[in-house]
Amino acid sequence: MSDVTASSTEEVHSHPAHPVLRMTAPLVALGASWAASKALAVAYRSITGQEPPVPEDRTVTFARVLTWTVLTATTGAVIQMVVYRAAGRVLPDSGD
Repeated sequence: MSDVTASSTEEVHSHPAHPVLRMTAPLVALGASWAASKALAVAYRSITGQEPPVPEDRTVTFARVLTWTVLTATTGAVIQMVVYRAAGRVLPDSGD
């Protein structure tokens, strides 16, 4: 009985992405992440009056570098999720 449940669960969660989605979504996410990174850097400069921290610069405090890293990584992850979800709504799944 567990084999039947496992296979039906796999079928429910197995949604192959449309081929166009597989090719374009990563490029859109990459471009949007790059643009967001540039926008974050501009905002950081305007708010702090300083350049965004570089992790390799040991004169910058760990807390400042960690904050910048968390901000940029979180922004990139959210953008990727939004792009994939939006593309998934627009493009149909490849046919069953």
